[in-house]
Amino acid sequence: MTDRVPTGDASRGILQQLAKMDGEPTGTKTYGRYLWQAKQAVRNWLSCLAPSDTPLAVICERIEDIAIIYESGFRFAQLKTRDRGAWSGKTVCDKGHGIDSLIRTYKSARASHVHEHSAFELWLEGPMSDRSDTVKFFEDPLQASDEIKKKIITLGLPKSQIDDFLGRLIIRAQQPPQAHIDSVIIRQMAAIWRGHSFPELEDIYQRLLDAASAAQAGHDQIGSIQRLIKHPLSPSFDLGWLDGEPQALTRSMIQSLTPPLDGESDQQLFERMSRGESASMLELKLRRAGATEATIQQAHALRAQSDIVRQLSLASRSDQAEEFEQLAGRVLVHARALASRISLNGVANPLAAARPAEIITAEILSDPSVGQLDRHGLLDGDTVNLYGYLCHLSDKCLFPWRAA
Repeated sequence: MTDRVPTGDASRGILQQLAKMDGEPTGTKTYGRYLWQAKQAVRNWLSCLAPSDTPLAVICERIEDIAIIYESGFRFAQLKTRDRGAWSGKTVCDKGHGIDSLIRTYKSARASHVHEHSAFELWLEGPMSDRSDTVKFFEDPLQASDEIKKKIITLGLPKSQIDDFLGRLIIRAQQPPQAHIDSVIIRQMAAIWRGHSFPELEDIYQRLLDAASAAQAGHDQIGSIQRLIKHPLSPSFDLGWLDGEPQALTRSMIQSLTPPLDGESDQQLFERMSRGESASMLELKLRRAGATEATIQQAHALRAQSDIVRQLSLASRSDQAEEFEQLAGRVLVHARALASRISLNGVANPLAAARPAEIITAEILSDPSVGQLDRHGLLDGDTVNLYGYLCHLSDKCLFPWRAA
């Protein structure tokens, strides 16, 4: 077969002919729409990290393109991309353009007696038409014209349910376009993890996008997902089983894939570890305080080095426990003072305030006078060993790498 492979001028000629052939863009466009939906899932999954009114989970490609689960109710979203032109009220009511799918979901939710706790949303890439009937319908679906209502009824919605359905319908045009949604999400992440570099945010984003794409392609679990909408909502309803569903993006899952938030307490870090987080308490605290991967690896190495010196020192004499306790006090006073100074200077230097672990590390390791804290030479008066000892104290929940 190799003697049939063209080379040289013949190869270039074939490539030129290939370039002139009409391509079939359907596959590319389908993949683009699929990826856009996964990115929209990530965008809403990030809201699980909000301090209040947070979703419990985002379900992909089951019941609707995206289903967002709250303690108090459900949001079912149908997503539509558009190549060109504006969306009109009549267009979205055509078969296959979104409203028909939401009607099916509404009827399913109604049969399960959860429609009163649900919103049915149509997310549209691109603008809406400026026609008055479209503007009224998009802003308040209950203001739909008689013609639009008639089209909705022909899609299978009983006439007696039209007002209830329209009262729960939300139309969101101007969703972030496929060309710009990445930058929208990165900006959203930059507001969550302040001070993280662009490459760090990109790495986090890729992990989340991989998880969302996998959830979209999850095996058919319709039986277990229907279990969700068949239960009346109540504080006692346990949604913990969602963590094992391949199409569910849960709060605990996103926490396992992302750095700790600045506002997370030590108790929340312990909860991360109890859920199987492989990182140590030291690493979680450093990440929460904005440490880079290089700083975290350095902290582990210097902590191990310091532990060896500390153990040898303790083995050499039996009366050093009290002296180490005094040393711990001096090291913590110094480190806490650094953290407080960084916090107080936050207005003038917000970047440093967002990454206190980086600044504390640089300050200690670049200052040989820190060795004077070791008055008894327990760690050889070595600044590097004292930094490693601080890491040891942090692992014992004595230093958070930021102002208390």
